[in-house]
Amino acid sequence: MWTDTQRQRLALEHAVLQSEGFTQFSVYRNSSSDTYHATGTTNSSSGRIYRLWIGIPDGYPYARPPMYLTEPFPTFAADGSRISALGVSHQMHTLAPSEAGHVQICHWRDARWHSDILLYKVFLKGLLWIEAYEQHLLTRRPIAEFVNTMSETA
Repeated sequence: MWTDTQRQRLALEHAVLQSEGFTQFSVYRNSSSDTYHATGTTNSSSGRIYRLWIGIPDGYPYARPPMYLTEPFPTFAADGSRISALGVSHQMHTLAPSEAGHVQICHWRDARWHSDILLYKVFLKGLLWIEAYEQHLLTRRPIAEFVNTMSETA
């Protein structure tokens, strides 16, 4: 399933997370299913606890990995509705939720993803989303007002 090159890349990804100061995140291998994911718990600037989870797809690093907010669960909008119920939402920077209902954070457009993007940059976008989400909770304004949207083309 995984090539030696992919396994080396995932080992590098873990090392880069640690060396770039993202020590709250790690890359893990499930030996029974031979699958990989990256996850970790972080605190927002207000002190709230969040967990981000990135599933590593078979085609990584050429395929864009999905990133989910798994804690808090469920994740509520300022109006009390579940953010996952929105599905794909430009205003909230979300994509289709996981089967379990976790919010999928939009971090990179598929058309803009390339193999030079490292997981620490994906986690960085997750951290920015969390801070924008907290501003949404305070102001009831959409996340899109706090996070710039990536253009479709360069």
